[in-house]
Amino acid sequence: MSNLQHCTSLQNATGEVEFRLTNDCMFHVVFQKNPKALLGLCAALLHMHPEEIRSVEVLNPFEFKTIPTDKTFVLDLKVMLNDDSILNFEVQVVDEKDWPERSLTYACRSFDQLKKGESYLDVKPVRHIGFLDYNLKGFTPEFYATYQLLNIKNHEIYTGKFALSVVNLNQIELATEEDRKYGVDHWARLFKATTWEAIKKMAQENEYISSAAETMFESSQDESMRYFLEGVEEANRIRRGQEIRIERAEAALARKEALIADKEATIVEKDKVIAEMEAELTRLRALLENK
Repeated sequence: MSNLQHCTSLQNATGEVEFRLTNDCMFHVVFQKNPKALLGLCAALLHMHPEEIRSVEVLNPFEFKTIPTDKTFVLDLKVMLNDDSILNFEVQVVDEKDWPERSLTYACRSFDQLKKGESYLDVKPVRHIGFLDYNLKGFTPEFYATYQLLNIKNHEIYTGKFALSVVNLNQIELATEEDRKYGVDHWARLFKATTWEAIKKMAQENEYISSAAETMFESSQDESMRYFLEGVEEANRIRRGQEIRIERAEAALARKEALIADKEATIVEKDKVIAEMEAELTRLRALLENK
């Protein structure tokens, strides 16, 4: 268990991290409250240096005054970067089997941004970035993948203004040299960190992660914030339980179908043997009659 009851600073925190960045609420509050942490995260994911980013603005700030529900954090964070592009951030810990469709839907909503009379050329670039705590089925394992619209024959990019990215928190070991250069793997490890000791060690190596860690600690200490964090954790536990039950039911159904198929195959094989025996008996009777 986390040992935070009498802690007054991150430096004194020890034990288990009760609310990680994979908690929707914690993710939102850390990067909404802390512009420095948000800037560092954006720079890493875009393979930029922090000083190259002029400004970051959260477009969907949330007031933590209502009881969290399943729809409270439909889209975790929407950010305007340098006043000229939009980044969507979303965390998903349970595989709901709809990530490609879900991410595309949210990206398209952000891309549909023009007001009446504005030119299509003024559309701001949109990038939807998902942090997934599971492996996407049907996709080649990859740590940080980015997808764009392109010509399937010659691979020409249709537009550079629309992209979808996935950070697979379970494949950090597959980080490329470029990902490591900009510290994307370090941020992923912060998401996965389970102890304050591990977080403090990471904080020593990166000032932006250090800033994010401080806000995580402060939020963990705030009683009113804990109410929301616990609510989201409970919602995630319920979804995980539902997912496990569905998987078990699907596995049981598959086993039953396989058993039925085996029985049907056995019956077909028996029918074939019987048919062959009947044919042989008919042949033998015909021979006797001819004698």
